[in-house]
Amino acid sequence: MKLVNWSYAKRYNIKAIFDDFPHVVVLFRQIGGYYFIFSMKGLTPEHIPTRRDYVKMEYLLNKELGMLTAYKERKYK
Repeated sequence: MKLVNWSYAKRYNIKAIFDDFPHVVVLFRQIGGYYFIFSMKGLTPEHIPTRRDYVKMEYLLNKELGMLTAYKERKYK
């Protein structure tokens, strides 16, 4: 999975698109020193991400933004 595009959105959110789910817009919010998935738009019943996909998306975005250390040190892993 690769991070295709990301941009800032309203209210401190970040919108991102990943190559495995190009039709889904993933919204991230910041908590502490890292970003986590807040919501997703454009999901279809045939293409629902798994928990592993969620973690990979969070990992890739935090790596891109330079917040990977804080993401790895979060309480829940």
